[in-house]
Amino acid sequence: MASMISRTAKWLVPVTAGVLLMGTAAFADMQGQMMMGGKLFGNIPNVTVRGVAAGGAPWIVDGSYKLTSTDISASGQWLIIPKTGYLANGKPIPKAVAGTTAGVTQLVAEITFANAAPIVTKPFALNAKGDFKMDQMIMMPKGAADPVVLIGPSDGKGGEKVWFASSNFLMDYGQAMMGKGSMMNGSSSGKSGSNW
Repeated sequence: MASMISRTAKWLVPVTAGVLLMGTAAFADMQGQMMMGGKLFGNIPNVTVRGVAAGGAPWIVDGSYKLTSTDISASGQWLIIPKTGYLANGKPIPKAVAGTTAGVTQLVAEITFANAAPIVTKPFALNAKGDFKMDQMIMMPKGAADPVVLIGPSDGKGGEKVWFASSNFLMDYGQAMMGKGSMMNGSSSGKSGSNW
C-alpha cells in the first residue's frame, strides 16, 4: 500500500504544479523557455503602446495567443470594427465599415519588450469575417522582459502600422505607466493613428 501511494504521489506533484502554472499569464515550460499566453483584447483608439498607436477605430476580437522564446501562435475570430462606437476623432463609426474588417486582409504580430527591440512576424491572412490563425518561429532577445503582443497591419517597412488587438498588458504587469516613453501613453509616436 505504501509503495502504491508513493508511486501515485510521484506522478501527482508534476500534474498539480502544471495545473497551477497554467493558470498564470507567464510561466516556464519544460525546457525553461519563457512562456506566456492568454486572451487577445480589441484596441481602444488614441492609446499608444510602446510607440505603436491604436487604429483610428475601435476593434473587437475573440482570440488568444501563446508565446515562447522560440515561437508565437495566435488565432481569433471576429477581429472587426464593431457596429457601434466612436472613432479616435469622436465621430460615430461610419456604417460603411461597421461590422467589417474595413478591407484589411493581412496582419502581423509585433512582440514589444520593456528593454529590447521588438520582433515583428511575417504577414498572415485576415479573412472578411475577421478570422485569422498564425504560428511562426521567433528568436527571443536574450534578457528581454515584459513582452506585449500587438496585432495589426504591417507598415510595409518591417514594422506595424497600428494595432487592432493586444495581449492584456495591464493585467500582466499590474498597471499602465502614463507619460513619455511608457508602456501606454497618449503621446504621438510618429506612426499614423488615423488608419482603421
